[in-house]
Amino acid sequence: MAGFSREALNWQLLDIIRSMEEEGLVDHRLAKVHSMKENSGPFFFATTLSTFCHDSTETLRDLTQALGQIAINYQELEEFCIKMRGSASCIGGCRMANACREHWRAFQNRSSRERCVTALNTTKQEFLLLQEKMNSLVELRNNLFKKWVNKLLLQQVETWAAEYWRQHKDKLQ
Repeated sequence: MAGFSREALNWQLLDIIRSMEEEGLVDHRLAKVHSMKENSGPFFFATTLSTFCHDSTETLRDLTQALGQIAINYQELEEFCIKMRGSASCIGGCRMANACREHWRAFQNRSSRERCVTALNTTKQEFLLLQEKMNSLVELRNNLFKKWVNKLLLQQVETWAAEYWRQHKDKLQ
């Protein structure tokens, strides 16, 4: 467990975020969300990403259902796209946000159902890739956090044991 400091864990997570940035999957906003945990608590980052994934899954389901209706309600579809694009942008999911923009344009232009379905599928693909990476990031963060907490607990137990031994060594011998 040696070498597990909070700073080291943060750097490891930031390295993963940087690789996601280099891949073009996210932009600087994801690192910004990660840094907000300092003021918002240790679970803010994981909770934010999990909430984003959950909400996006629901919105994609709603989009799919709305697009499957006989009469397409383009205004409703546009609103779903705007919602998803805003959410993706806020957490740094730039590629997904771009796919949502193209998706929104298809609805705004009252494109054919086939064009709208193609745009929806592109948005879904970008979301699934982003979701996979974010789930991995949250899982790694949780595992690293557990190791860090376990290390702190072990240090505390060792300190208590040493103090107990110091106070009671005459009685224990």
